Amino acid sequence: MKSKFADMYEETCNFSFDVYSRNIEPMINYVREKYPIEKYNFKDSKDGKEKSFSKLESESDIKSANMIYRGSTKAKALDILRGLLPASTLTNVGITGNGRAFEYLLTVLGSSDLKEEQDLASKTKKELDKIIKSFVRRADDKHGKAFQEYLRDVKNKSKIISAKQIKPNPKKGTRTKLVDYESEKSAIDKTITSIMYEQSPSTSYQDILQQVKKMPMKNKTKIIEEFAKLRTNRRHRPSRAFENVYYTFDLYNNFGMFRDFHRHRALTLERQLLTTDHGYNIPNEIKILGIEKDFKDCMNKTKETFDKIRKKYPEQGQYVVNFAYNYPYFMKFNLREACHLIELRTVPQGHVDYRRVAQQMFQQINKVHPSLSKIMKFVDMKEYDLERFESEKRTEEKRKKLK
Repeated sequence: MKSKFADMYEETCNFSFDVYSRNIEPMINYVREKYPIEKYNFKDSKDGKEKSFSKLESESDIKSANMIYRGSTKAKALDILRGLLPASTLTNVGITGNGRAFEYLLTVLGSSDLKEEQDLASKTKKELDKIIKSFVRRADDKHGKAFQEYLRDVKNKSKIISAKQIKPNPKKGTRTKLVDYESEKSAIDKTITSIMYEQSPSTSYQDILQQVKKMPMKNKTKIIEEFAKLRTNRRHRPSRAFENVYYTFDLYNNFGMFRDFHRHRALTLERQLLTTDHGYNIPNEIKILGIEKDFKDCMNKTKETFDKIRKKYPEQGQYVVNFAYNYPYFMKFNLREACHLIELRTVPQGHVDYRRVAQQMFQQINKVHPSLSKIMKFVDMKEYDLERFESEKRTEEKRKKLK
């Protein structure tokens, strides 16, 4: 904001916010016209049965139905429009963690080249000092400062080596591709060995593995199926034995979707800088509503501004880039984490963008590991009109009980 780009940056962000804001009501109206309330069923408090809106009699039921419908249709409209928001958009985030996790977080923030992340580290440390001072004291003492310097050195060394060895080759469009995995035979052998290890006293891992390798494949497949049967809902996580199989996905998808996937911490995720190099996605609803020109004007203005800022401030320039722009990153996770991530991110109330990517992940894992993938019993492959509708109904039920 102290550079010559300040006015241009602010103007571009405000342009994105203006296009987003003025299209909220038209998009809500379009969604409600496309998905009228009469199309959906609601719970009747008299007999507890699901009924269409027109058949509800009590005033409280009609009021509740309207709240559910308004909430789910507004959420749908905002999900469609969110690609217009720039990365600078303020977001409310709540985090929990222990002292060790916070100490590491503060160290990473303190090593950042971005002033706002350094400021966030200072503010967070000040609050944590009030309650767990001894647990986070090393975040900025001499050991913490040395660690911050080490993290900066690692980043700079990687940057120098990459600049020498790698020729940039940005790809346009989206991508969900499983790029690294092992044969299913090997994966099954390691999983079953791990299943048996705990309950095989006085036997080494290597001995169990050799015996498992000699088992008929049909017997090994049956064992996987038996463990899949034990799961009666998605909260029944597979055992740690399923952590022995790994998958790496190469991903290009919009930045809004990345923010959803990035919440999963029990995996390896590496990302590049957010740029406008990989193009953007336009939801069909944007075209149908007739605001495609507004959308493209917004994206083009962003790209023009970003291309000017990035030459001097490549990291700061990220803030002006819209959620709709495609973003490259890779995710590596084991089968147990894949089960959690894919089942969670295909639930009906999930954003349509990341639901489709999670579904594609499952299809690709299922293709290379058809037997092992049976452990993922609760992947929802369906599509929904109003993704948040059932979720809003459950929220309304909880609200009634609280009253």
